[in-house]
Amino acid sequence: MNKRGNRNFPTFSNSLGNCKRGKQLFVFSSAIFQIIILIGLTVWVAVMFGRIVGADPLDALMANRFGDQAASVGAGDNALSALGPSSIDEAVNPLSSTGAGPASFPSLAEQAAEQGVDAPAGVFSQSQLVGEGGTTTSVWSEAFPKSGPFAIFQGQGYLGGMVSGLLWAGIAGGAAYFLAGLFGLSKDNAASIGLGVGAGTFTGYFLSYGLGWNGIASTLIGAGVGIAIIVLTYKKEKTELIRFECLPWEAPTGGKDCEKCNENPDIPCSEYRCRSLGQACQIVNEGTENELCVWVSPNDVTSPRMEPWEEALSPEGLRYIPDNTITPPNTGAKIYKNGAANGCLQAYTKLEFGLTTDEPAKCRLDYELKPTFGEMQFLFGGTNEFGQEHKQTLRVPDNSPAEGDEITPSIFNGGSLTLYARCIDANGNGEDSGALAFKFCVEEGPDTSQPVVEGTSINDGSPVQFNVDSVPIEVYVNEPAECRWSRQDKAFDDMENAMSCATETFQINANLQYVCTGDLTGIKDRENNQFYFRCRDYDGNEMATSTKLNLLGTEELVIDSVGPTGTVEGGTVSAVTVELTAETSHGANNGAATCYFSSTGTEGTYREMLGSGTHTHSQNLDLTAGNYEYFFKCVDAGGNSAYENTTFIVFVDTLTASVTRAYRKGDTLTVVTSEAAQCSYSLNGCGFNFDEGQPLLYENPSLKTAHYAAWDATVTYYIKCRDLQGNEPSPNACSIAAEASEL
Repeated sequence: MNKRGNRNFPTFSNSLGNCKRGKQLFVFSSAIFQIIILIGLTVWVAVMFGRIVGADPLDALMANRFGDQAASVGAGDNALSALGPSSIDEAVNPLSSTGAGPASFPSLAEQAAEQGVDAPAGVFSQSQLVGEGGTTTSVWSEAFPKSGPFAIFQGQGYLGGMVSGLLWAGIAGGAAYFLAGLFGLSKDNAASIGLGVGAGTFTGYFLSYGLGWNGIASTLIGAGVGIAIIVLTYKKEKTELIRFECLPWEAPTGGKDCEKCNENPDIPCSEYRCRSLGQACQIVNEGTENELCVWVSPNDVTSPRMEPWEEALSPEGLRYIPDNTITPPNTGAKIYKNGAANGCLQAYTKLEFGLTTDEPAKCRLDYELKPTFGEMQFLFGGTNEFGQEHKQTLRVPDNSPAEGDEITPSIFNGGSLTLYARCIDANGNGEDSGALAFKFCVEEGPDTSQPVVEGTSINDGSPVQFNVDSVPIEVYVNEPAECRWSRQDKAFDDMENAMSCATETFQINANLQYVCTGDLTGIKDRENNQFYFRCRDYDGNEMATSTKLNLLGTEELVIDSVGPTGTVEGGTVSAVTVELTAETSHGANNGAATCYFSSTGTEGTYREMLGSGTHTHSQNLDLTAGNYEYFFKCVDAGGNSAYENTTFIVFVDTLTASVTRAYRKGDTLTVVTSEAAQCSYSLNGCGFNFDEGQPLLYENPSLKTAHYAAWDATVTYYIKCRDLQGNEPSPNACSIAAEASEL
């Protein structure tokens, strides 16, 4: 069985093109089903036929076993005395065929009577051995009758028929199950065939030898039972690959309905409405009162002209050469690899190529030359947008035949693969015009290149969560392969840990890579953990060197402090701006983390703090007066989490600072306030703006309650004081007016 599956289909990086194999692929093992049925029935019929003609293998075995002993009895010796009840029947019966009468030989019972002793247990008298007229009867048959539950030898009796039937059913069913699995059937279907063959064998055997039915009838009934069970339990396997496309809605080509956007004066024609009526509809006179939706270039009937795009070719060393084998009106270009035999590409190369158009167009791609643009399967570059540069990425398939691959012959021609592109413009020109064919060949012969690990889901040097023994990992490979990992750099066969790998073309990821998954175990905290990966493809090519991955073990993340605490004061308005803060350390990257806050601490309610990503984190909130509790959660790059909370009180101060005392002190005027505040004065009255007044200086800047200014006895000081919460007197009021007569 080919583990690679249908690996030869070219895998595109758009429109789930990798999920469509050109036609539906049906897998139904009908031939194997018939072969297994034939083998099972052949075994069963052979056994039944032997029973019908009387050639019971058990009978033949018994006859061979006791033939020599019967001859010794006919010769006149006393060998008969050595036979127990299981052998007398077979030993005596042959005598009747020779005509030798048993009366010439004293029986063991008679010999015992003459000697005055009892006959041994199980020994029969001569009268029991010989029937009337000198014919021999079967003592064994007398002891074990031909019917009834205890006729367990020679397959006679329903108990004997049941036991023998079960034995034969087990042999036949087991053989059928083994052969079915050998031919590649699933375990369920192999079990179905084994069960059917076994049940049919048992039924026929039991009817024939347990109930004494006619051999032909029991055979036919047994065969019918077996076939019925197989038909009822056998599962038909059908694999159908379907391509689903989730694409944006497209307006119709052309612009014959553009004018409909202008018909209703009550509903302005927006650009969205205009373009939805046709791909060639556009707004003219934009920004004026005479905006209209019109059909741009209604007389355009020219198809977009396509040319190969040189700059799109990747990897390095590729070039286009004209392909003169393409029949006009189609054109073609060969993708040629410099320095390679016949210019062929290596299987599983990630190929990029493209085309340009002389006007905005959208393009499609197919590996068959379809009659029209609409019939082509794949979006060129994975987009249906209009543009003049179009790039396509695909994984070059392997052109070697794969078992069960029904698609490769239809897309490969002599080791070459041709992809056809066609483009249309907004007016639909190019729907059935000539296509541009891209042709490339793939290196022939078995794949000799090593698989390549193109990346992993975890970046090299990434930290790992503290106190976690294992992490899931994905390894991205360029071709179907089996991969393993180890803590040491070893050969592939010596690596201890296998990974589960995707090998079907429809299983590749968006980057056209095959994904292998597993769990990296044995991760140690506070250490550099090294892991090595190697892969082997299904042609036996192994990676010569390992891909190395370093994961950094970390320590626990710690939240050192959070805030605010105590009382937060504010004034002038009902809401106060409060700054939430947190500081982190340890963990991954020495405490650099992203922190979140919540008012409930319930998962799902945390919001990221705006000032986050380093060791210090902050977030401003506008809160009204009251008691508050906030919860913090911080997470570092290794996935370590830490939790903390804080409580605080918001107090809203709406009272202005009052002047408790004013006096002259030498050459200065000193003003004392009831709380920390700023003060300014004017000599022209209380109607001044606080920020425009002359500031009083602090006698003690740490207290901010004593303020002074130069003293002049000839003027009046109109003083306003503002507390630290911003509370101040009304615009036309003062905190105090001071002059010399008042001091």
